[in-house]
Amino acid sequence: MTATPRVSIVIPTYNAAQWLPSSIGSALAQRFTDFELLVLDNASTDDTAVAVARFSDPRLIYRINDTNIGFAGNVHLGCRLARGDCILFLGADDILAADFLTEAVGFLDAHTDCSMVHGAAFWIDENGTRFGGTGDGWPRVTPGRQALVDVFRHGFCFTTMLMRTNLIRASGPFHEGWGEITDLWLFCRLCLAGNVGYIDKRLVDYRVHSNSISVPMYRTNSMFHRQMSAVRECFAWPEVVDGGSADMRALAQRLVARNAIEILHVSRADGYGRYLSNLSEIVRAVPDVLLHPESWARIGFGLLPVPAIRALARMRGRTSAIPTDNLPQRSRT
Repeated sequence: MTATPRVSIVIPTYNAAQWLPSSIGSALAQRFTDFELLVLDNASTDDTAVAVARFSDPRLIYRINDTNIGFAGNVHLGCRLARGDCILFLGADDILAADFLTEAVGFLDAHTDCSMVHGAAFWIDENGTRFGGTGDGWPRVTPGRQALVDVFRHGFCFTTMLMRTNLIRASGPFHEGWGEITDLWLFCRLCLAGNVGYIDKRLVDYRVHSNSISVPMYRTNSMFHRQMSAVRECFAWPEVVDGGSADMRALAQRLVARNAIEILHVSRADGYGRYLSNLSEIVRAVPDVLLHPESWARIGFGLLPVPAIRALARMRGRTSAIPTDNLPQRSRT
């Protein structure tokens, strides 16, 4: 391939051979065809190479890392290797609708002020069955400075983010220190580079399962701590301070705490002790989270017996291990 493609689709993968063919297949089936597909294998020990070998397409480039460089390292590698004007990170177990790139590229072509566009997604289980999805909240276009706060209010799905590659590279050195929430770092950096677009159509199937990065992070409360650290860091960035947005830090911290309360019931899988410990950590960090009546309702929900939690969650189109609609969704390593 010599011509520069419009889009680079990057699939960072590690030991996801059972789902990878569906992910690759959905990329190659896009009606918008001007793209390259980079599959970055993070030194998998399963049959990932065999899964990739099923496909023969000149747009597909397969690279195996010598060692596992982690989720952040693999995303960083994708940003360095991408030749497209725009870049999309597709989860190795996620699936794109055939019109995804048509919609997303068309949006960015029509909204030159936007540094990126993201959208809604279905949730699917290990077997590919849909059981819910991300909720409403994002308008069609959000000013970048406002989006820097709203990302902690409404969340996002990484697989739906089509980003302008040049703006990622112009945002400064890539920060791998955010680790599993590197997708949040990318979102926040691009908020400083322009407005943020949103497509209110579910054009992605986002898979949630026991091997996802998110689920154990929610159960141990590490997601709460990582996001609180992210708030402290990004609202201290010179560009944010100079733009007068640093005073929004307290609001962002409250939103992180409210989201942590919303998903707190997941920790009941490890018993009441873990649940109460996580709750105590959240309240100590942001005491006024208890001023919201919905927080008490969610706390009460989490104190129910686990079978009752699961039954009520299923009635709402969720399972007890599912992140709620207003939380950032994590890809796998």
